[in-house]
Amino acid sequence: MLDKLRDSSRSYLMYLVFGALILVFVMFFGPGSSGCMPGAAGSKADTFAAKVNGETIGWREFETAYGNMLRAYQQQMGERFDSKMAEQMGLKANVLDGLIERRLLISQAKAQGIAVSDAEVAAKLREITAFHKDGHFDYGTYRQVIQTALGVTPDKFEVQVREDLLREKMVAVVRQGAKASDDEIQAEFAKENDKADLVFVRFLPAQAEGEAKPTAAEIDAYLATEDGKKAVADEFEAKSFRFKKPKRVKAQHILVKVAEDAPQADVDAATAKLDEAKKKIIGGTDFGAIAQELSDDPGSKDKGGDLGFFGPGTMAKPFEEAAMALLPGQLSDVVRTRFGVHLIKVNDVQEPEEKKLEEVQGDLAADLLVQKKAKDLAKAKAQAALAKAKAGESLEALFPAPDAPEAGAAKAPKPVAEKTGAFAVASDFVPRLGMSADLTKAASAAAKGDVLPEVYEVNGGFVVAQAIDRTHPDPSVLEKTRDEVAERVVSRKEGELVEAYTKELRKSAKVETSAQLGDVRG
Repeated sequence: MLDKLRDSSRSYLMYLVFGALILVFVMFFGPGSSGCMPGAAGSKADTFAAKVNGETIGWREFETAYGNMLRAYQQQMGERFDSKMAEQMGLKANVLDGLIERRLLISQAKAQGIAVSDAEVAAKLREITAFHKDGHFDYGTYRQVIQTALGVTPDKFEVQVREDLLREKMVAVVRQGAKASDDEIQAEFAKENDKADLVFVRFLPAQAEGEAKPTAAEIDAYLATEDGKKAVADEFEAKSFRFKKPKRVKAQHILVKVAEDAPQADVDAATAKLDEAKKKIIGGTDFGAIAQELSDDPGSKDKGGDLGFFGPGTMAKPFEEAAMALLPGQLSDVVRTRFGVHLIKVNDVQEPEEKKLEEVQGDLAADLLVQKKAKDLAKAKAQAALAKAKAGESLEALFPAPDAPEAGAAKAPKPVAEKTGAFAVASDFVPRLGMSADLTKAASAAAKGDVLPEVYEVNGGFVVAQAIDRTHPDPSVLEKTRDEVAERVVSRKEGELVEAYTKELRKSAKVETSAQLGDVRG
């Protein structure tokens, strides 16, 4: 799963920090969605994240790009995606690499004499619908959006737009080298049209867990062995996040927006507004009612400023430190972040918890034994099914799909026959199953009707399969689709050329990473 996330994070980078950075800032950045999230000004606001051939990538630029990326994943995956998962997939490293490569491409564009005119910058700004009013670009809307969402002036914003356009032009120059030869077109066509369609049955260890419960004696015996002790200790370390819960607070806040470079008089006025609100709350007025009236954070305003529970690393540092210092029912002093000033009320506190290995080793040992026994059972059942299929029995008859889902069905249903649909055997990917070079190799060698010769382990399950259809490339079809195939070849080669070009730039570049980032590669 993490490998797929790492790959997709590179794809997100192409969107978030390559070429569409400005749009993403407007879409994701600002108090509406992140008024107290990472990226707010803090102790690192005046330091650098990296230096590329002497040019600085500011800490704020890095935190903003990282915050945007983090929120994009959170919007896609919900609560499943947290800072721990981001760390495991190397998200910070990917963001930093993306910003470094972007800087190198911009510098190279300038070195080659590529330029962006004022007219091109203006045209790009007119394309951004966030700056439109009544269907057309409106300067007043534009100025308000960048000042409230980004806290920057039009001049600074337009420098960013110009740099993105420079990068796009440099990439376009590199892509010009992508051509498709006849041999490449034929190979692509063959790869796309050499297909198999399988019926398969997947045997998951989770389906056998009910039969795999260890006894107390088995758990004790396992813990008495050196291998068992080591496995349990390793499992405890790997899943330490389950046993070390950081402090979390449930809070509300009121935000009064103030631009980062606003004059002190504006900051003082916003602070006075929150001081007055605090007096009313202390006097008995409901915090949520005042938040609905005063707050400039559209993400929480309608909920009375409610932010739910959050822990370390979720909010901007000044905001987090103030919230974590409060007891239930307490109000903070006015807190300043780059988005403005906040008043915070903490409603509940979950204190940190930590369990020792000795407290959980029995449960961990039981889990490991269940996993091992369930895996062995699942594999044995798959081998029995393979023997029956080779003897001529139908997988669909042996493992029919239920007519309707059973009420209260378990999360791991019984094995049933499924179909992949036609897929290209040149790829290692099998629809509905996942990546398996062994399985696609066997499918490639099979004829229609053949039972594939082995049980294949795919994504933790065991698969038995039969080829119900097998098609091979038809040369006559190539002549009708040559242009479409060539376009796909060129598109893939364009991406490969840009990747290779940026790697070469990186090799000869002098890159210095801030010590404050630590080891972003984990």
